[in-house]
Amino acid sequence: MRSRFPLFLVLGIVFLASVSVSLSEKPSRSKCVQTCESEKDASRVQKCQLRCKHVSERGEKEEEEERTIVPDPHPSHEERRRERKEEEKEEPRPFPPPHTREHEREEEQWKGWRRREDPEERARVRQREREMEEEMRERERKKEEERRERERKKGEKYRRREKKETWEEVEEDRGFPDSDSQTQTNPFHFMSNRFRTLFKNQHGHIRILQSFDQRSSTQLQNLRDYRVVEFESRPHTLLLPHHADADFLLLVLSGRALINFMEPDNRDPYYLDPGYAQIIPAGTTFYLVNPERNKNLRVIKLAIPVNKPGKFENFFLSSTQEQQSYLQGFSEDILEASFDSKFEDISEVLFGEERLRQRQQEGVIVELSNEKIRELSRSAESSSSKINSFEYKPFDLRSSNPIYSNKFGAFYEITPEKNPHLRELNIFLDYVDINKGGLLLPHYNSKAIVILVVNKGEANIELVGLTEQQQQKQQEVQKYRTELSKNDVFVIPAAYPVAINATSNLNFFAFGINAENNQRNFLAGEKDNVISEIPRQVFEVAFPGSGEDVEKLIKKKRESYFVAAQPQQKERGRHGRNVPLSSILGALH
Repeated sequence: MRSRFPLFLVLGIVFLASVSVSLSEKPSRSKCVQTCESEKDASRVQKCQLRCKHVSERGEKEEEEERTIVPDPHPSHEERRRERKEEEKEEPRPFPPPHTREHEREEEQWKGWRRREDPEERARVRQREREMEEEMRERERKKEEERRERERKKGEKYRRREKKETWEEVEEDRGFPDSDSQTQTNPFHFMSNRFRTLFKNQHGHIRILQSFDQRSSTQLQNLRDYRVVEFESRPHTLLLPHHADADFLLLVLSGRALINFMEPDNRDPYYLDPGYAQIIPAGTTFYLVNPERNKNLRVIKLAIPVNKPGKFENFFLSSTQEQQSYLQGFSEDILEASFDSKFEDISEVLFGEERLRQRQQEGVIVELSNEKIRELSRSAESSSSKINSFEYKPFDLRSSNPIYSNKFGAFYEITPEKNPHLRELNIFLDYVDINKGGLLLPHYNSKAIVILVVNKGEANIELVGLTEQQQQKQQEVQKYRTELSKNDVFVIPAAYPVAINATSNLNFFAFGINAENNQRNFLAGEKDNVISEIPRQVFEVAFPGSGEDVEKLIKKKRESYFVAAQPQQKERGRHGRNVPLSSILGALH
């Protein structure tokens, strides 16, 4: 009996354990097992039991997870804000002992962290950073502007000497000022302020006119190869010897010039009086002297560059304020071999510092003593008695009779047919005097473009052209009217009718470009009037008046070329109709 008691006890414990396990199972599992036992097929029962076991294990795992509370690894913004508030309520963060570097560094880090966490503080910090960046950019911009301004001033001061720029390049950089509104709308009128000073000192100046194509690239583009240069000097002065890469046609407007051309093994000085012209071929070395005691010398040159269109360079033998002597461009060996002397001697004689400094202060126009003027004058007078060896002889525009003249004015002209050297340049020269109140009748040149230079006096000029708007059904005439005064330049394109009214005693010169076979046609007057050669039958269909009335009006004027500027009372035709000359010109054009 004693031996069986433990066995019964063990069996009872096993029974109770099995009962507790069965009671602890989920209803779902027991229900699943009952469902499986109801199956008749043994294979289906086995599969169902496996499925019930899997469902039971998954359920137990979910219950275990539910009993275990896991914190959210990604708390929301609201939770983080709540945590920060709780931390602020707690005791302050412990710091290391005060008055130590570690304490200060830790405190600064803590304050910085607090500031970064505050949205308003972050916005203020970003705003300050933006302002500091703007201030830094502004400072950099001002520094850059100051640097450019310093470079510009330095360039203006040392441009010619250090960079060795030509006069024309300096003139293009400076630009030309705008003139009045009348001149702005008239591309053919160049007032005296359109000249730019290339050199100026107390002895004189050299000026160059704005390039023609720069003023009007469409109407004057054929004049881009031509430039007008003005030279004026006081008595007893010298323009230093030089040559240029341009052909010059020189005209003496006032004063008297002593010019000397240097050729191989020869020199040829002589005088040029007012109204004289002189051709100076490109590359010819020459100098110009004003030998007068009390008269200024004024010269106009038409320059025709040979290297670059519209630009030329002057090569001076001696160093000036504008540029160094071109001899200084050679190396020491070349100079020593060329002059058979040591470079020290050459430099002392040609480029001496003391004399060079004095010459640079004077520039290209220097003053001459009375003794030097007398010596140069004697050499010119002695050479004038013999035949000049220089190929291009000077010529006086008034040496022959004027081609047009009466009591109101005189018109002198030298054409390429009369002068072989002008034929090479394809240029004619005009010298015109008109008395006050006189009118040069309307006319036009068939091929030549005329560059008119006013020497003295004032005048009103009217030029007739056509509008450039091609979309118009009827092309309208356009009148360019302006007032001319001394030193003004006016361009008259080929085929453009023009009339000049002298409001005071007027004198002007003119260069005619593309002069060969040019024909000047007058539109009024008794002689050389092309309109008067039109038959009466054509007048009848060309004008509103009868052919007889038009012919009578055209041939009524008995004077030619120059007339009184005050218009007379218009006479009525046979049929009582007025036919003004402007309507005739407009219809013909």
